[in-house]
Order: sequence, then C-alpha cells, then structure tokens
Amino acid sequence: MRKIFTVSLLLMTIAYVLPFVYQGVGSGGGLKVDWPQWQSDEQQQTEETAQGGREETTVSVLTEGEVRDIPMTDYLAGVLAAEMPAGFPEEALRAQAVAARTYTYYKIQALENGGSNDAAHQGAVVCDDYTHCKAYLDLETRARERWGDQAEEYTEILYDAVESTAGEIVTYEEQPIAAVFHSTSSEKTESAEDVWGSAYPYLVSVDSPGGEDSPEYEKDVTFSAEEFRKIMQEQYPTMDLSGAPNTWFADSNRSEAGGIIDVEVGGVRVKGTQIRTLLGLNSTNFTLTTTGDSITFHTIGYGHGVGLSQYGAKALAEQGKTYAEILAWYYPGTTLEKVS
Repeated sequence: MRKIFTVSLLLMTIAYVLPFVYQGVGSGGGLKVDWPQWQSDEQQQTEETAQGGREETTVSVLTEGEVRDIPMTDYLAGVLAAEMPAGFPEEALRAQAVAARTYTYYKIQALENGGSNDAAHQGAVVCDDYTHCKAYLDLETRARERWGDQAEEYTEILYDAVESTAGEIVTYEEQPIAAVFHSTSSEKTESAEDVWGSAYPYLVSVDSPGGEDSPEYEKDVTFSAEEFRKIMQEQYPTMDLSGAPNTWFADSNRSEAGGIIDVEVGGVRVKGTQIRTLLGLNSTNFTLTTTGDSITFHTIGYGHGVGLSQYGAKALAEQGKTYAEILAWYYPGTTLEKVS
C-alpha cells in the first residue's frame, strides 16, 4: 500500500457561506487569478507528474477536530474514499477526483482574493464535514477498517484516479468553478439558483441518468403529527398546525428538476432546503401523504442535487463516456484545464 505523507499544521483564513458561496463570488468579478500565483511558497509547491503524478500542493484540512496540512494527492484520494464507492468505474472516479480538486482550488482562490475567516474551519481551507465541504478519510490509518483485505487494491485504484488526472481542474472564464457534487439526482439535476438562490452559469439543471441504481433513490420517512408539529414549530413558532395534517401544506413551488423550492406550511412560507434539513430528508424532491395523525414524505434522489451526480457519473462511464465528457455534462460551458 502506498505510504501517505506525514503532515504538519498550517493555519489559513477563508470565507465560507453555505454551501459554497463566498463574498464576491458570482458577481462576475474578483475571482480571476493568475495561475502562477497559486504556486506561492506560503501555500504550495507543485511537482506535477515528476513523481508519477503526485501533486505536492498542500491544503489545510480540518479533520476530526485537527487542522492538518495534507499533500493534495493524499487529500483527494481520501476524499474519493469517503465520497464515492471505490468499485465505481474508473472514469467516474476520475471525474470525482477532478471535481474534488477543482472545489479545493476554488476555496484556495477565495483565500487568495481576501476571503474572510470561517470560524467553523478553525482557519483551515476545507473541512471533512460533507454537509459543509467534502468528506475525507485518512487512508493511512483507516483503509483496512474501510475495506478489509481489499484495502490495498482499493487504495491503489483511488490513487490512480487522482494521479492520472494530476493538476486538472474545471474552469469557467479561466476561474476554478464551485464544483459541487452529490450522490443521486432525480432524472435531472437541480440548478444552484433553485436550491441556494445564487445563479451560476455552469450549475444548471441537466438530464441525469442512473439515479435508480442508487439504494437511496427513493425513500419514505414517516412522522407522527405531533413529531412534525414539534420540529416545525420550534423553528417557526407562528406556524399554525392545528387541524388535520392534510390541511397544513399549500401552494408549493417546484424546480424544473422536481425539487421543492418553497411551500406554505401552516401559513408560513418555508424553503424546501429548510424542510429537508429540519426533517433529515434525503432530498427536496418530495411528495407527501397524510393520515389523521401522520405524514409520510416520499423522496427522490439523495443530496442537494446540484452539479455532478455520482450515480449519474457511474451511469455515463458505463455508457463509455470519459471523465472529461462526464465533467462537461454536469458542468456545461466549462473547460478542463491543468494548473501550471
């Protein structure tokens, strides 16, 4: 098994607004950087391909409560281990590796452009909370726990996905994109504007195959009327949830992909993302059925639904698409470039 580099501590400062928007991002200015600036002594030293595709670029990561300075290759392999099944097709794994690298450079660039600190990161560029940044698994210490006797095989596969795409990122107008991703979409991905209220030209709704192969594609979650009332009224005290549950919901707005943008609940307009968070639903793409004392939510898809769908990437790879084609599919109008 490959030996993962021992890491040292490094403090950095960065802004982060859920789930990926920084001050100034999306305004059409302030993000373009000169690529060589990314190779500063303070942040990284890159020796692409000189060591078999290893990238010696480092990134500070808040992982398990500790800020660590981790070589980019090792960090991305750890992200793949945590975010995508190692048994997925190699082109899907490569697409995921490039998306994860791109998102990391996006965060680094925000720091370069003077983004303010996010206290939740304790000064790090990224964290291992998948609801906030990207999940991460330390392969040096946890690969065998994850895969048992297949640990060496899967670790090799993930490193190959990272090293075979060394330095490659997705850009839009010469800027690294906010390359967000999720597990499983419905028949279409969601647009960033519908989910988070900020429009990105490359985070729009596109057709997405393969969702039905995911074990999380369709799920039912049932709440008693009292459980639902307690959860919602703690957040929205003025919400009127008297009467039968079938009278509580009205006037919903859905996205092109099917997700609930907002809906009136007990006389209060609530965003679909907020309902998903409060109730722990798989997605905002839900329908509901009620009885006299219960509500059942039926969800389609898993995750926020924006950007690359991991099960969609799997399906496209199985159809013969390359990782470059998969990335172009889910981030339309973008360019695949190599950090120099």
